[in-house]
Amino acid sequence: MRLLPAAVVLSLLLSACERTPAPPAGAAPLSVPTQVPPAADPVQAVLAASQRFGELRSFHATLQMQGPRTLKVAMDFVAPDRYRLETDEGLQTIIGGTFFLQRAGEVRQVPVPPGLLAQWRSPLPADAAPADLQVEDLGSERVAGQQARKYRVRHATAAPDGLLYWINGDGVPVRIERQGQTNGQAFRATVDYTRFNDPDLRIDVP
Repeated sequence: MRLLPAAVVLSLLLSACERTPAPPAGAAPLSVPTQVPPAADPVQAVLAASQRFGELRSFHATLQMQGPRTLKVAMDFVAPDRYRLETDEGLQTIIGGTFFLQRAGEVRQVPVPPGLLAQWRSPLPADAAPADLQVEDLGSERVAGQQARKYRVRHATAAPDGLLYWINGDGVPVRIERQGQTNGQAFRATVDYTRFNDPDLRIDVP
């Protein structure tokens, strides 16, 4: 049973989220911006983007990892605690504290270790203060068919080269990229986010 790799993938996919309450069910989906002006304060722009991302009711994410191992995974999230992973090993679902492991036509329920998801819900510490961050505005860039503002974010506990954030005109991350090393070998992980607050996203118990 290969629970650990799936959990690690899920952790990476959730790395942009903050643990904040979901908005009211009647909130309108985010609009698609046409241009993104520079932020008056890049640090506040990044912190606000992370907070607003955590308020989303649903989203779709795709992870591509390059390095010692090439990996591509898709994930759907529906608040408050439903996740669906599409991996090479098939479709997997996590609801609350239960991992529904689907294999060979059978479904097994495996407990998710406490705190496993929470510790990865932000690439920066949950209590990160503006004074702890160094944010560089790298200008406007088109990502997945929409305009976004690109930032390099550095923090003492983050990767030495920092994290790259692409934030759209609604102030929500549409891409996050991190670089680092695993077992002495370099890797790059890129996560793209779409379908914000899509009411058609549903995750049911297998």
